[in-house]
Amino acid sequence: MRPGQRKALTDSADDRQVQLGETVKAKIRAKVEHPFRVIKQQFGYLKTRYRGLK
Repeated sequence: MRPGQRKALTDSADDRQVQLGETVKAKIRAKVEHPFRVIKQQFGYLKTRYRGLK
């Protein structure tokens, strides 16, 4: 679900269930993405901006 759709949810029972589902997905996503970031750092993957080079 996109952030704008999530903000548009009301306080109804159905929307609360959707909100809980999104929270569960976010928790799982955070646990899965963290190890990838650690591994990328170990292999030297950096976000770099090269200014002035074309």
